[in-house]
Amino acid sequence: MSFRICYGGLAAIAWLVLLAGSAMAAEPWMGRWAIDPQGCRIEGDTSETAPLYATKTSPKWFVADCRIGRMYKTGETVHIQARCSSEGVVSATPITLRPKGDRLTVTWGGSPVEEMRRCR
Repeated sequence: MSFRICYGGLAAIAWLVLLAGSAMAAEPWMGRWAIDPQGCRIEGDTSETAPLYATKTSPKWFVADCRIGRMYKTGETVHIQARCSSEGVVSATPITLRPKGDRLTVTWGGSPVEEMRRCR
């Protein structure tokens, strides 16, 4: 049995691998962010020192643990309608995340938050 390599087939396989890799790439807003650099090293106990964790299914910040209900994007900005549990109270919470390089502008529950930086 002989196996012949077709260059067209190799190109197609390479294209599929590249396409699959880009589909699995994280969105620029995903990751761990903090207002205060200490929030990147420890779990802070204030909104300034607590890190914001943003995943494709759940943002978490300070005392709020959320699940994404609806989400849409305008450019790089992601608009989230989340259901958040915070100190025993569950509420609908609008969240906006606008990444720009290693910085993130956040609006949480309709209120602007001090600019955050990506944790390394």
